Amino acid sequence: MAALRCIIEELLNRGYEGGYWDYKSDYPNTAEEKLHDIICMANNLENRDAYLIYGVNNDGSICGIEKTQKTRYTSADIIKFLRTKPFAGGYIPQVEVHTFKIEEHEVDVLVILKGTHTPYYLQEEFGKTNKIIDRVRAGAIYTRTADMNTPRDKTANIEHTEYLWRKHFGYDLQPAKRFEILLDDYKNWSEADWDVKRQQYHKDYPEYKVIVGDSNEGYNHISYFYDDERMLYAELKLDYLTTTLYETELWYMDLGRCIIPKPEWKYLIEHRMVYYYFVKNTLNGRLLGLFTNGRFICTNRSGQEMPIMIFESEDERENFEKYLCGLDVSTKTEIRRKIKDSAIMEHIIAKSESEGQPEIGVADIAFSFAVYHRWKKEIL
Repeated sequence: MAALRCIIEELLNRGYEGGYWDYKSDYPNTAEEKLHDIICMANNLENRDAYLIYGVNNDGSICGIEKTQKTRYTSADIIKFLRTKPFAGGYIPQVEVHTFKIEEHEVDVLVILKGTHTPYYLQEEFGKTNKIIDRVRAGAIYTRTADMNTPRDKTANIEHTEYLWRKHFGYDLQPAKRFEILLDDYKNWSEADWDVKRQQYHKDYPEYKVIVGDSNEGYNHISYFYDDERMLYAELKLDYLTTTLYETELWYMDLGRCIIPKPEWKYLIEHRMVYYYFVKNTLNGRLLGLFTNGRFICTNRSGQEMPIMIFESEDERENFEKYLCGLDVSTKTEIRRKIKDSAIMEHIIAKSESEGQPEIGVADIAFSFAVYHRWKKEIL
């Protein structure tokens, strides 16, 4: 938050709008205008996060958004708004909303995070207005040049459109960065069963490969949540030609019935908490997307969700951790009581404790996961 505040203050001090930031004295009057603003910023030509700054005049002077007569934005509201729009390919800009107090006024900042799925555009027209010129058109590519958005009845020029598509396919990226984009292209990878055929390549770019080594018996707290706690693990590599760009492990959970990349995990000693997670926009998170065909969920053979959290970004994970550590004692006690009273958890705890009682165990994992679901309901 401190870093973002410095960025916003620096942009305000410039006193003019630019290719990835825009001043707004108030919120837009229509949903069409709101959507158009976001799409233009998501397709900015600077290849960076973009900022819609509300409560600021065109010259950068602060008027404040606290007295607006319109409903103020929250991250949850904007995410819901975007999810209901007909974006081509289902690719939706990732956004966050933050509020800062500057010069005794409140300023709301809608951050449109840099993404690789440009150009963002609609596959169906959006707008209820009778004026066709005010609708957000299907197939139109909107972007931002200097301090100007592409008009709603126009589309970006061929040079800017080509740049956005080149960014989409990663043509100008180093191999490691391009691998991230190709991992999101789930449908264009070769078949692999990960037991006998332990390698997969991208059909259009076969020099990019996912390779898995021999399996070994393993152990982890997470395995007790599966029907069969026995697990295997194997080396997993992302190779470009003969160079390994990334290494992790592939976990064969439930004795091989459920396959996931090794999750990240965080142990909070002071709070006696531990949680397992994937961040979608990392290589490891994208691997989960590949192995689950874009579902981004870890389940057992019955389809029950396992206690592994999924975050859109590292910022989102940090926000969850603050929420987790900030819970009051009574709430923690109530959540732990429900876990203890669960017949399923009683069985899982008994399985884990048959091999000893670790300092941090399955009940602590279940606790963090219960808090995660509580947090998701509150932000969405």
